[in-house]
Amino acid sequence: MKILVTGASGHLGSKIVEYLAESVPTSDIIAGVRDTQSEKAQAFAVQGIEVRETDFEQKDTLVKAFQGIDRVFIVSTFGDIESSIRQQTHAVEAAKETGVTQMVYSSAPRADVSDFFLAGIHRVREEIIKESGIPYVFVRNNWYVENDLATIQQCLDGAPWVTSAGEGKVGWVYRPDLAEVTANILTGENHDNKVYELSGENLTQQQFVDAINEVTGKSIPLLAVDDASYSDMLKDANVPNDAATLLVMIQKGIREGGLENAHSDFEMLLGRKPTSVKETLKLLLS
Repeated sequence: MKILVTGASGHLGSKIVEYLAESVPTSDIIAGVRDTQSEKAQAFAVQGIEVRETDFEQKDTLVKAFQGIDRVFIVSTFGDIESSIRQQTHAVEAAKETGVTQMVYSSAPRADVSDFFLAGIHRVREEIIKESGIPYVFVRNNWYVENDLATIQQCLDGAPWVTSAGEGKVGWVYRPDLAEVTANILTGENHDNKVYELSGENLTQQQFVDAINEVTGKSIPLLAVDDASYSDMLKDANVPNDAATLLVMIQKGIREGGLENAHSDFEMLLGRKPTSVKETLKLLLS
């Protein structure tokens, strides 16, 4: 069985490849990357892992890359709605043309019902895959702790943890755990047409900061503000307008419950409890 991982040079994709290599021959793993001459691509080749170009904007590269492939991990590309739909359509059409038998897609928490703005495009992309008729698996990944590392470092350097998320909770997860689960699915059976919610501990911003303080021995204060003040502070810090708008929308979405998830399939698919937030912080900050 041949398995191709798109986005293999990225943080999530590269870890998926790493976990796959622990359970299947490297000759059965194909790393899909945009730049086949990159350092990461060459590192895969040294391990005996075939590297193929997968540019979601160039459907012909996907058709060529998917030749002889049984299962494909489709990484969630980031862009505007138009480009996201176009790229997903390219991937699905290429999979249909080459006889791919399963597509595993990294989606967002409760993408089918959530009002969180980041879920909307994932809902559309899930539908594109469903309409293809190809067996699918949706792994709905919650918020990586790694996403907040830059902010954590600023706070360790003396800044407060600024948030307008109120009492909204996030099901923070450790990215390597998500990669391990995805690898398990790609090599496992009985996952066709399944949807898995992958969320960790649901914590408020204050609880997350408390965990940072416990792990680091610091006393980082939390500064609760409204969206307008949060936006002004980002602009004062010279954050570009588009990025500032995105960050405010994320805070609003968290406040409204967009990243809280009462159900998770994590432990069932991992075969163990997922790495806790505190343990994750210890690993990332050590």
